[in-house]
Amino acid sequence: MEETEPDWWKRLFDETYLVTDARSVCDEALTAREVDFLEGILKPEKTGPILDICGGQGRHALELSRRGYADVSVVDYSEFLIDLGRRRSQHEGLDTRFIRCDARDTKLPSGRFMVIIVMAGSFGYFVDENENRKILREAFRLLRPGGRLLLDLPSRDYILKHFSARTWHEADTDTVVCRQRKLQDDIIYSREMVISKRKGLIRDEDYFIRLYTQEAITDMLSAVGFGDIRVQMDFSPHGKNGDYGCMTNRMIVIATKKNG
Repeated sequence: MEETEPDWWKRLFDETYLVTDARSVCDEALTAREVDFLEGILKPEKTGPILDICGGQGRHALELSRRGYADVSVVDYSEFLIDLGRRRSQHEGLDTRFIRCDARDTKLPSGRFMVIIVMAGSFGYFVDENENRKILREAFRLLRPGGRLLLDLPSRDYILKHFSARTWHEADTDTVVCRQRKLQDDIIYSREMVISKRKGLIRDEDYFIRLYTQEAITDMLSAVGFGDIRVQMDFSPHGKNGDYGCMTNRMIVIATKKNG
């Protein structure tokens, strides 16, 4: 699994992903609790521009728009997820904007947003830390002075304590998801096999995600230029106990773009 293709993220987030991760990314009640948390901790203004980086089909962004936030945008590389989110926004009569791009270089105007969120462990997809750092630099560029970035990251401490090399769950009545994991140098290398009881193997892909200590992510954010960095541990918004992989227990990091 150490030879995982670096650009795995370009192909993994498709219709199968919505099945394998449905218990998190398709759970409306969970999304509502996560947005409740965002509102409580960030207290964003209803008119302040918000950007959801690596926001997929925009489950958080759409919920924010439903709650009256007037200027909400999503960027993601997955054409499938962006198209899905755009259709949902139009169907509900919302103004949520969906933009397909690379989070390291969005081409969006500098200083456009007051709040940027990166939810559900969507940071740390590169073994090369320079590439992860580019996302933080881009977020810094896109924020107005005084604007805030929120990172929702897997809790390294929790994962180290509860690490399982092999897991499986039934995603629905037909689909079984099996994952083999290896932890090395704070990177989880995973092989995901998705098996249909009717059709057989429908996915066999490798991917990885980097884990961060509180000190490591704080240092990265500080090096980019962020200040007033705050960390909250043990964020667990799922409504019932269970193994939700890297999303079972999370670390929330909030950083501010300094004025001047």
